[in-house]
Amino acid sequence: MTEQRHLSVVLLAASGIGVVTGLVVLALEHAVHDVLEAVFEAPVWVPAVVVLAGSLITAVVIRFIGGRSTASTEVYVKEFHRESPGLHSKDAPGRLLGAFTTLGSGAPLGMEGPAVYTGSALAAVVHRHWPTMTGRTYHALLIAGSAAGIAAVFKAPAAGAIFAMEVPFRGRMAGEKVLPAIFGAAAGYLTMASVDGVKPELEVPLINLTFASAVGCVVLGIAIGVAALGVIALVNLAEASHDRCSAATRALVAGAALAGLYVIGRGLTGEPIALASGNSVIDWALQPGHAVVLLLAVFLIRAIGPAVSIAGGGVGGLFIPLMAAGAVVGRLFADARNDQELALYVTVGAASMLGAGYAVPLTGVVFVAEYTGQATVIVPALLAMATTRLIVGSRSVSPNQVD
Repeated sequence: MTEQRHLSVVLLAASGIGVVTGLVVLALEHAVHDVLEAVFEAPVWVPAVVVLAGSLITAVVIRFIGGRSTASTEVYVKEFHRESPGLHSKDAPGRLLGAFTTLGSGAPLGMEGPAVYTGSALAAVVHRHWPTMTGRTYHALLIAGSAAGIAAVFKAPAAGAIFAMEVPFRGRMAGEKVLPAIFGAAAGYLTMASVDGVKPELEVPLINLTFASAVGCVVLGIAIGVAALGVIALVNLAEASHDRCSAATRALVAGAALAGLYVIGRGLTGEPIALASGNSVIDWALQPGHAVVLLLAVFLIRAIGPAVSIAGGGVGGLFIPLMAAGAVVGRLFADARNDQELALYVTVGAASMLGAGYAVPLTGVVFVAEYTGQATVIVPALLAMATTRLIVGSRSVSPNQVD
């Protein structure tokens, strides 16, 4: 097979993986949304019971049909550094069911974890069943699947392609796989957009950028860097806790803790601020009139919650949870400056925390621009990200990244 024909086959496979990933993500996202809508419309005590029950059910699902592992995004990062597939696709149905019971019960994790896992599992299936067609292109197919997952779940094709090339490493990119990343991201995005439309996932007020506010974002990057060190440490501690006690014990303790955080958050804000991925937290951070003490409390709740869910064996990602924590820090910074441009600092804070958490600075900036539909945020976010990375260094929430 000629090089050109081989590339064509790889790109065709990448597009197919993207379409199927988009369909799976579409189904999972709608199922989770429908369940959460019903849970949050129920009496105020119901979410506390559901998140506890969800933690216990997820533990059972993962124990018996999920391969005894809750890894999702980390599966992709780990697989990328393998020479041949080590991913057992037979575990995929159980892992995705675990993602549904985790996210559908309100655990504060994100959809991108199961989305990236789905793309990775499909890449492994294609590589194993058609090795003569794909040759030594497992990494290219993995990148396509990961890019499709991010592009589909967030309607962010550029960020999906960049994330897939950026997240396996700290500080560099797998740039030679750019075409599979683009085709996978485009296919995943178009699949989702054809059903759900192309409207940005998160609407924020129009951002006005001035020289003074751009300089302010540099200082905001320092605050985000300090906060990110704490958030990353919590996640790393949660991941390390998996070997310290049984899965059932961890699920019970984590479920009870999440229920407690929900009660505290509900009492402080009147909203289920501690549960779900965190889009509602970003919206909340944009509202005027929050006291500093309340903002600090919400930041702590949103920093602790995802770590607790991970420690308890939850299946999900950290994209939106990281952004939610960063958004609250951005709001605190805006209040400290007495600056009315809340949308700018909240959005830049979200981008910087995402980039810091996963060690993906370009993804963080491009993703938030696509997610909100506001390109104005790119320059100040780049400035903030630069200072954030200087503070965070090579730390991240991913133990399998390579420097």
